[in-house]
Amino acid sequence: MNEIARLESRALILRVLEDGTFVAIMKKVGCEWLPDPWQHVPCRVTFEPAACGARTVDVGGVGNVECRPRSDGIELAMIGRGKGAGVRVTVWLGVTGSVLHVAVRAVELPDNARLESIQYPFRSFFLETGKDIGYVVVPSHEGCLIPTGTVKLGATDFWQWEDVRHSAMSHKRETMPTMPFYGAQKGGLGYTAILETTDDFQLEYLINSNFQHVFDADGKRSPYIYIACVWPLWLSQKGKLGYERRMRFEFSPALDYVGMAKTYRQEAIAQRHLVTLREKAKARPQIDRLAGAPYLAYYVGYPHLPPGYPGFEYTYKQLQEVIDDLAGPMGLERAFVHFWGAYANQPPGCLPFDSAPGPIKDLAEAVRKCKDHGFLFTLYNDISAQLEETELWMPELMWKTVDGKVRRGRRWSRTCSSQYIKLLAKHMPEVVATLGLEAAYVDCINGGFATECHDPKHPLTRTQDREARTAFYQYLHSLGLIFGGEHVGWWNAAELEYSNGVGPCPQTHPLLQKFPVPLYHLVFHDALIPFCHAGDDYTTTKGAAFEDKVLRDLLRGTPPMFFLNLRDQDKWRCKIRDSYAVVSPVAAAVMYDEMLSHELMTDDRMVQRSTFSSGVEVTVNFDELEREGLPRKGFHVDGLPGGPHRGHRPCSTFCSKTIRP
Repeated sequence: MNEIARLESRALILRVLEDGTFVAIMKKVGCEWLPDPWQHVPCRVTFEPAACGARTVDVGGVGNVECRPRSDGIELAMIGRGKGAGVRVTVWLGVTGSVLHVAVRAVELPDNARLESIQYPFRSFFLETGKDIGYVVVPSHEGCLIPTGTVKLGATDFWQWEDVRHSAMSHKRETMPTMPFYGAQKGGLGYTAILETTDDFQLEYLINSNFQHVFDADGKRSPYIYIACVWPLWLSQKGKLGYERRMRFEFSPALDYVGMAKTYRQEAIAQRHLVTLREKAKARPQIDRLAGAPYLAYYVGYPHLPPGYPGFEYTYKQLQEVIDDLAGPMGLERAFVHFWGAYANQPPGCLPFDSAPGPIKDLAEAVRKCKDHGFLFTLYNDISAQLEETELWMPELMWKTVDGKVRRGRRWSRTCSSQYIKLLAKHMPEVVATLGLEAAYVDCINGGFATECHDPKHPLTRTQDREARTAFYQYLHSLGLIFGGEHVGWWNAAELEYSNGVGPCPQTHPLLQKFPVPLYHLVFHDALIPFCHAGDDYTTTKGAAFEDKVLRDLLRGTPPMFFLNLRDQDKWRCKIRDSYAVVSPVAAAVMYDEMLSHELMTDDRMVQRSTFSSGVEVTVNFDELEREGLPRKGFHVDGLPGGPHRGHRPCSTFCSKTIRP
């Protein structure tokens, strides 16, 4: 392929080819990063013409690219192929030091067409799989790796890895990335790709794929090589580009997934997306009671069932007894009690309080007991849901699509974020005053996704959606509450004190849950408490085994999390106590720490180590055999004020002890 332009710095060479794709070369080591290997497509655009449904076209190609030099780089004007006639995309490329800068500057479409998305740079800087050369790093849930070589997994996991990669699931659109970066490395040489405009994007993944599923119907074999790759999908803003989309690739001759996370951490700090818990605690000192506190969510059917549903009756006295049990016989010095009940109305309402379980003074007494024991207490709230079986059905407050229809989707997120403060402000001040709450939980509003609303009475761009959610968090803080919910992103880490849903769960993509690494913790561990996913909490039988969940959270410096029916306290007492003894002292010690590193010490991932900024070092062995000097299902923690903390699983529960110096 002929070269039509070249940019060069002390560290990089960028060769722009005649089809509009480009090659990046790390000069000192001679490492080349190549464009789309399948079809040499530089850009792909999806739009909706005036008279028909969405159309996706390739943009660029030999004869379809005009290169224009600029003082700070080059501009490429690329036109669509075939049915893409009338589509024109203008991009900019620049090189400074070891950084490649990329921007989408303009998109022109046929008359009256609506833009949906631009994929650029399309399938660039891939890794060929089937060769043990490195891995791709993606921000799915807590983060994960896509290795290029033969993987070492349990037998059935290995079957799934090998079989699913031949299916359509080898191509995934990540609609809720937890962070706006990704990366790849081969032989230690790599790049971190950081998206700088983050209000309207998703990510596309190829996970060890050759797109064989596309050729199956014709009985053909795919002509493509197997690759792993990530690239950005820039979403339109109300049917137009709206503003310039920017990203950069930072290349390094010595880079792993920890280095990629730390590179992005600096971006998060610069954008004020990272505000530490220490900073937050100056305004809300009750944060300190989260230190090592196991997240204990007691469920009584609410909000899925109306209060008093047969078989789910309870009393506030029972809740008091559970709290006394935690602090008394069970010996917990810290806990975060999250009660899913107490209201007479299902979401998006709540008050009045439900008086069937007893007088409200009994509920207030449960909150007081938590305070006396040094615990935190919160109730479940949700103002995003509208449930069709209730009387609180308000379609005028729901998200609307461009054609004026109510947006289809989960019933737990029907309400437009522009309405959140108005809905919660009807009740939350009274709830806080009556019970003396110091913490809040509001469900289903925290993910990395953002949404447009086309209702003319409350229209939102994705930027305005995030602004509405941020204002909602700040409203809760104005009531003196710490706040968290389900799922988390990068942009709201500055406002949240805790969240569940950070780790993978059995319902996640079957390939992306095989090789998790704590990318999110490496960036944001000292900014909030990133509890595991509710789909893989300590009471579930799917996902990781109980003892592996304990070791996983010990390694991440994150307290345990239990979702259990209030009536099942006796069933889970032992495991709550055991996991508390192992994990909570360490999680308390490192709550305000940055996670400095994470290491896979064996090639089958059975032994792992993490270190924290206070000097705490945690090593765990997930194996059923002794490995690297650790007993089966064993752990060793150094750097704690009270001395080493070590233990193992002798049978069904953990044995742990602190070794005094």
